[in-house]
Amino acid sequence: MGEGMKRDSQGGEKDEEKKEEKKQSGDEKEKQKVEEKEKQLVEEKEKQKVEEKERKKEEEKEKQKEE
Repeated sequence: MGEGMKRDSQGGEKDEEKKEEKKQSGDEKEKQKVEEKEKQLVEEKEKQKVEEKERKKEEEKEKQKEE
């Protein structure tokens, strides 16, 4: 760690490394956000399918009652 501190006090390199690290972690976060959104979309679609089936079952029951 002492090595890094020396470089930091001199300026230059250390800052560049930090910027690079931040950029990478930013990319990772973006990727995670995108993956989360996609997962949520898939879950939403699944939910909708299930709800659609439930509704159709209910409608079938209603029709049978009426007949």
